[in-house]
Amino acid sequence: GEVIAQGTQVVCCFEPVQAAVEAHVEGQTTAMAAGDYHFALYNSACYVVISMWAGVKLAEFKKRSDQALALMKERNTIVWTAHIFYMSKIACRLIGAEFDYATESQKVEDVREENLSAAQTYYYQNMWGCYLFREYKEMKIFAEKHFEFSVDLHSYTFMYYHSAQKFFSGLVAFWVYRESKENIWAERGRKTKFVIKKYADCNEWNFESKLALMEAEEASCYSDIDNAKKMYKKAILAAKKHRFIHEEALAYELAGHFFLKIEDKNTAIEHFMQAHEKYHQWGAVAKSTALFEFVRQVLGKVSTNLDSFVSPETTTSTDHHVDNGDKNERKRTPVWSAD
Repeated sequence: GEVIAQGTQVVCCFEPVQAAVEAHVEGQTTAMAAGDYHFALYNSACYVVISMWAGVKLAEFKKRSDQALALMKERNTIVWTAHIFYMSKIACRLIGAEFDYATESQKVEDVREENLSAAQTYYYQNMWGCYLFREYKEMKIFAEKHFEFSVDLHSYTFMYYHSAQKFFSGLVAFWVYRESKENIWAERGRKTKFVIKKYADCNEWNFESKLALMEAEEASCYSDIDNAKKMYKKAILAAKKHRFIHEEALAYELAGHFFLKIEDKNTAIEHFMQAHEKYHQWGAVAKSTALFEFVRQVLGKVSTNLDSFVSPETTTSTDHHVDNGDKNERKRTPVWSAD
């Protein structure tokens, strides 16, 4: 179980993560058969966390996380629970579903007070959740603690989820820099981008879209409009090509905020619309609804109702085929418009 767990994390850094992560299932089964519950739970936790970063549909992610949390509760192993607890809670928030393990909150809080790794996980995952829901003030508080803990916490193993932490902490840093103009955040963004670039040099499939999106956000910080446009487009296309639907949704959304910032409302609406649809395809119904409400409040009237985005069968927009080699894929004509 230990060999499979550590080996799978390394493989995830060099092979398409969507396929590589499945080896953790074998690791859990092998460890359980050997009576090694520690590494069975370790594989289970890794499987859940990497499934999120691999872009698995959120309904499937919830199924996997519920199974893992149930096993951890059965084995009374709260340390491993702490490493997936907040991610599972945020996934339920994205879906708009009830979190079934809220009763474990106090136990997880107690572990966080004693375990440095669990504390860092708490700050990172909550920073990530606030970032996804555009809750800037709360995100910045968690980010400050995350970077503080990252200085003191060192890992001597090569773990794929470290790359996800770098990716999102870099995106957070660039956003905070745009708002605060505090140079420390720009430096944090650059440092994390450099790490992602090293990953991308080894594995284009997993990291091309991440690097492009970080470069787009950095360009946006310095009003490098042409480069930002180019990199947002690259991030969107790379995420689509490599089947990271959650990153595709995020890239569309961040591009929408960028175009809003430069007062190109029509292009912003088109990107927000695509983000809304991709979030919904991922299963993040509550997030797609929140984005819809943001657009309605900030950009004016919407020419159709929310149901037309939630249910493609009832949309009033015009569908047409996209000539990109995928004959089953359909593209929706933008229907949002700004006053």
